[in-house]
Amino acid sequence: MKNRKSSVIIVRENDGTGGCICCSGGMGEFANKDPSYEGIRKIAEECGRLHREITDRFDEDEVEIIQVEPRAYFYLMPKLLKDVLRFNPSVTTAVRTMFFWYPVPAVIVNGKPVGMGRVPTIDEVVVELIRPN
Repeated sequence: MKNRKSSVIIVRENDGTGGCICCSGGMGEFANKDPSYEGIRKIAEECGRLHREITDRFDEDEVEIIQVEPRAYFYLMPKLLKDVLRFNPSVTTAVRTMFFWYPVPAVIVNGKPVGMGRVPTIDEVVVELIRPN
């Protein structure tokens, strides 16, 4: 592991609830009645699984993890800019990351998109976390 704290940004659509559905078990009766939530629920559960697997493998001092929805633009963009400047990925990767040219869900590890339109496996994330910059 590198000396500086790594960063994982998990970007996924909001499930419309205030809580964490991966741990609490769901969005209640409303979600059960509306089949359009099935895909959102599945992705949210996968994001929760990935979040737990990262925290099981790495200490809080080693990796900062945030989950955010793409509509939180004013929160997400400064965080992405900070990661791009701090970890210095290639120019192409930096441009793609900053302009968010990939589908949601997406996982960005140290300024580099890892999952684009899908939730990556923990092994894919770990490879990026231990990769020297």
